[in-house]
Amino acid sequence: MATILIVDDQPDNLYVLERLLKGKGYQVLQAENGLAALDAATTRQPDLILLDVMMPEMDGFEVVQRLRDDATTRTIPVVLLTANAPDERLKIQGLKLGADEYLTQPINNNELLARVQALLRTKQTQDELQSRNTQLTALLDIVQASTSTLNLDEVGRRLIDRAVSATHSDGGGIWLQQDEKLICLAQQGYSAEVIAAWETNVVADSPIGIRVLQCRKLLVGSTAEVFGDHNLLGQAGGTAIVLPLVHRDASLGLLHLGTRQTRTPRDEDLAFLHAIANAAAVAVQNARLFEESNQQRQDLERVDHERDEFISIISHELKNPLASIKGYAGLLQRRARKDTTLQTSLKGLDVIEQQVNRMTTLLDQLRDVSQIGMDRFMIEAGPVDLAHLTQRIAFEMQTTSASHQLQIDVHDEPLMIYADEFRMTQVLSNLINNAIKYSPSGGSIEIVVRREATPPQRPQELPLGAYAVVTVRDYGIGIPSDVQERLFHRFFRAPNTQGRISGMGLGLYITREILQRHGGYIWVESEEGEGSLFGVALPLLNEASEEHPATETPPSASASVAGTAA
Repeated sequence: MATILIVDDQPDNLYVLERLLKGKGYQVLQAENGLAALDAATTRQPDLILLDVMMPEMDGFEVVQRLRDDATTRTIPVVLLTANAPDERLKIQGLKLGADEYLTQPINNNELLARVQALLRTKQTQDELQSRNTQLTALLDIVQASTSTLNLDEVGRRLIDRAVSATHSDGGGIWLQQDEKLICLAQQGYSAEVIAAWETNVVADSPIGIRVLQCRKLLVGSTAEVFGDHNLLGQAGGTAIVLPLVHRDASLGLLHLGTRQTRTPRDEDLAFLHAIANAAAVAVQNARLFEESNQQRQDLERVDHERDEFISIISHELKNPLASIKGYAGLLQRRARKDTTLQTSLKGLDVIEQQVNRMTTLLDQLRDVSQIGMDRFMIEAGPVDLAHLTQRIAFEMQTTSASHQLQIDVHDEPLMIYADEFRMTQVLSNLINNAIKYSPSGGSIEIVVRREATPPQRPQELPLGAYAVVTVRDYGIGIPSDVQERLFHRFFRAPNTQGRISGMGLGLYITREILQRHGGYIWVESEEGEGSLFGVALPLLNEASEEHPATETPPSASASVAGTAA
């Protein structure tokens, strides 16, 4: 029932009003002057004040003004009562100062009670709205605090700090369920002895955790009822609230909040507590998933590094015996050509040489892939004429591929770029070799070299300017449109090539990595059954940064030209 403060310097008036209000079930406080009224309003926080206007030392108007100036009493409804003849000016003055009603005595008791009830209903509504707003603000604060980081320990500390503050508790803690036990994530507001006891002998050794987690219901009561007299928290006195942390029907742990005073939560308080627990469960689960995924990522990175290290070692070790095989095969080839009795062995020796060359190329690719993965891929950059280099490589490859016609069209030369010539040779050889490999016998390969101010499909992150562009077009089997984005992934091969054409799916991946380290890029245009066009674009030296002019000494072997060529 509501509490009403009566303020009047006349004992008879106090007596009459007290009997009237108590008869209707209200709790009544009394004050005989303005100072006593202010003290009672501040310390006891009544729900409504009936205030006499005419009092010695401090009249009702001054009391109203002071009540409204104090944040702790600003919202308490005030009814001014006066025995003077009705005076419209005084009424207006009182209402302007902040009084909610101005009544002239004698007043009908029923009317007074009706005015009191109306004001109390209004205040109750305002209090509920203010309480909801406060709770929503606190809940938003909890959500923001818990989502501003994904570190599980930090999430726990922020959650319990905000939860204790939002619920006006004296302490609290979060415990997470791990292997049938509850492990403390964060605690606040406990003594050192309690913290030590709970961290070594958590709730798992009492039925609390089991009751809350299995039933998934809030547990509230005195500390002795909840924890038992033998527990340090049970001996502390006050009220304990334990809530389950449940996320998508999975029990994560529990949240405990405690106060030193005896408190019985209302239904709206319980709803707020459940909202806090739900927000905490989501935050904890997100942090846990991030922690697990981060650990998995680190494990995968470690495995990838170990794999790359192993591949690098194996590719290096296998190169030596292959070199010996190739050397001896070459020696035998020279002897067979001079000795007519060994002519029949030449074909087998040629096959050995071809297979050794193929294996050497595969090992080189594996070595490059492993070095890229370990960030050891070396670039030795210097001025390179891309037009001349392309013509030379095309001429050399034409001599070894008589069944294909390589047509090269150089629009502009020279086309100077700042690049690693060995790596550029690797890029161009791979693109031309792919065009040959995926084209029918006798097909035509068209190679175009030109200067482009706006090269095709330039990524937005690359700077504007002139680029040297090389395109290699074939009229072979083409590439399905739904897999073209994956062409440059490691070990990926288009489905229409598998089982028909040999390869490991590394060449284009390495090519893209090389070009990116030079500030360039690669793109593809293809239609299955119609052939493919692969294009590469690299910034021209005279359009690039002047940090590396053609006469400057190239950087060390470990330098990347991606930044300098931009």
